[in-house]
Amino acid sequence: MLQMEKDIKKVLISESQIKEKVKEIAKRITIDYEHKNLTIVSILNGSLIFLSDLIRFIPFPVKIDTIRVNTYTGDSTFPKKEPDVVNNIGIDIKDEHVLVVDDILDTGRTLTRIIQMIKEHNPLSLKVCVLLNKPTRREIEIVPDYCCFEIEDGFVVGYGLDFDNKYRNLPYIAVLKEIC
Repeated sequence: MLQMEKDIKKVLISESQIKEKVKEIAKRITIDYEHKNLTIVSILNGSLIFLSDLIRFIPFPVKIDTIRVNTYTGDSTFPKKEPDVVNNIGIDIKDEHVLVVDDILDTGRTLTRIIQMIKEHNPLSLKVCVLLNKPTRREIEIVPDYCCFEIEDGFVVGYGLDFDNKYRNLPYIAVLKEIC
């Protein structure tokens, strides 16, 4: 952990803040879906830690599937114009209530593409839950139904978010020092 911490400019959201907010969002989701069949579709890899913490606070059975999307190329901090869907969902979501879980809503391109893909499967309902919302970078208008934190523009890592597939295992969300 010490090796990673030397690369951190500042901690933006602490581990305890994340834990409290995830619990709060899970309570809202529980109220909204308590007597419904809920299928959660998580966008990998960034949402993996968020998803695992979130579902532990939901007190009823949920179905889970994942979609893998490549949004960045290598060590770039700028998302691709068109995200690549590497793996699509593998379960039947027709007539299911679907909640898409993602780590960050940035430009809106990835979530818009995922939402379009899921709508083709005819779910009963479709909502979006994000850990982080960065509205200043939005290129496609989309508003999450559930959001833990709204942040300003800046490249963040930790709690599942990465730079070049590193820093995901930090227990907090942080801004990196200048990336070379």
